[in-house]
Amino acid sequence: MRTFALAILTTVFLLLKTVPTCAQDKIEVRPDHHVGQATLPCTILDFTQSNIKVKLLPSGFVRTYPSSQIVKVHTPQTEQHQQGLEQLQNGEYEKAINSFTEALNIENRSWVRREVLALMIKAALGQGDDLKAALRFQIMVESEPDSRSFDLIPLDWSIKETLSPARSAARGWLTDKNELKKLMGASILLTAPEYQAQAEAAMRSLATSTNINIQQLARTQLWRLRLREGDVSHRELQRWERNLHQVPEHLRAGPYFLLGTGYAMLERHGQAAASFLWIPLAYDSNPQLSALANLKAADSLLALGQTANALRLYQETVARYPKSPSKQMAQQMVDQLLKTNTFNNSPTTAPN
Repeated sequence: MRTFALAILTTVFLLLKTVPTCAQDKIEVRPDHHVGQATLPCTILDFTQSNIKVKLLPSGFVRTYPSSQIVKVHTPQTEQHQQGLEQLQNGEYEKAINSFTEALNIENRSWVRREVLALMIKAALGQGDDLKAALRFQIMVESEPDSRSFDLIPLDWSIKETLSPARSAARGWLTDKNELKKLMGASILLTAPEYQAQAEAAMRSLATSTNINIQQLARTQLWRLRLREGDVSHRELQRWERNLHQVPEHLRAGPYFLLGTGYAMLERHGQAAASFLWIPLAYDSNPQLSALANLKAADSLLALGQTANALRLYQETVARYPKSPSKQMAQQMVDQLLKTNTFNNSPTTAPN
């Protein structure tokens, strides 16, 4: 396991160390509180969650724009990069990783290389390989602490004990001084009986971190323990929902999943479905979590008696996430509903 991990880390580290070169790009900028936008020819020098640094063409002036003002980025992509994107979209995760690896061998721009690495992380998440995803994620954040792809962090959002492929490595991460590693380790081991106390202590410590991403993810990870106890109240869930506004928007997938889980436990199925649906609709960074959220939203609609809408969501889960374990459960529900023919063929209104 250690040899495999070192091989992954070494390969990715070498790929990221290539000296960057410049390429002509274009950015579409909409300044805050202004109507309209401008398209600027440039060379992108760096692109993070906070800002984008460019050399404007033809003047050569270097400017930095807040990422909030960037509408769209246009940049050349290699054939391998484009092929990997298509394969990722089709759920061909292993092929996508191979294409992205080839793209890294060709691509010289550091910020684009980080984008490609992020896509490799997403492909690993799609495969359910949290270990590969975690190792690549560590390298990406070391290279770019203010990463635009922090939402790809492979955390566990279930409330039952799971056997993650990263569980062995997580035991070492749990005691690491690096907050990122500790967060991932604590997340994986938070529901493991023999490590729960240590993982909870680590998570509570991380909940006071000065890093807003780590702080908020740790705070919401602790919701898993409350849900495991099974006595969460409606008032508490309402407080969680208000606290979601403190979580950076791109990191809300997992917290919404826990919120939906809580509402489903209280049989507030309309609120559960609405919470679950935020994930595939707005925060679709982790294909496995999105598939499970889609499935659970369908379950909630079925519990509400909205059988036709539930059927459509089950069918969507099958079609949209063919490589996910949720597909099999969704297909079983599709077959059952079609066999009994109990659903209403007329459209129904989704819950508020």
